[in-house]
Amino acid sequence: MSQGGPGSTAAGRLGAIAPVPFVGTATLLVALIVFTPVLLAGGPSPLAVQPVLSVYRAPGASATSFDVHGADPNVPYLWLNVSVGTGFVWNGLCPGSAGVAKWSYWNGTNTLGWTLVAGANPVVVNASVVYAQSSGRTVYAGELAFDLTGQNTSGESLLYVACPWTSTVSPGGSWTVSLGPLPIDLVNYGSGGPT
Repeated sequence: MSQGGPGSTAAGRLGAIAPVPFVGTATLLVALIVFTPVLLAGGPSPLAVQPVLSVYRAPGASATSFDVHGADPNVPYLWLNVSVGTGFVWNGLCPGSAGVAKWSYWNGTNTLGWTLVAGANPVVVNASVVYAQSSGRTVYAGELAFDLTGQNTSGESLLYVACPWTSTVSPGGSWTVSLGPLPIDLVNYGSGGPT
């Protein structure tokens, strides 16, 4: 004669640790504890807040567009600065402040983004962004130098390199302009930063 019955199956073994009728309820409570802070958090997600420098030059165009905006274009920034330096010789490196003959500055407060167009070549672009929320501010920044090669040819490309103080902004390289905009994430400096 075998012993057994309804309580001898896997449910019976699980029931010794946690009563089966309460496992579903416990799972639901754990999920609510884990996900409620995320669901109720105010403001956009950190991924949406991340500012991006989009570099765009149409093939054969006479100028390059530099656009700074959030990954979500509806994220407002407390302060935004885009500066362009010109009048230096391209040597494959960032020229540094002393090597730039002329700087042009554009600032915005309480703005969704900023676009500037530069006809010069080569250029160095410095972008700084401050995002404010109830818990404080976050500063993002990046500085890169760009040089156009092969203008008005099928191989028209932008060479680019990050400046030393924001070397983690991008590894640098070459971007064929026919590929469309080149997106570059700015570096998160936390509440401090270069601004």
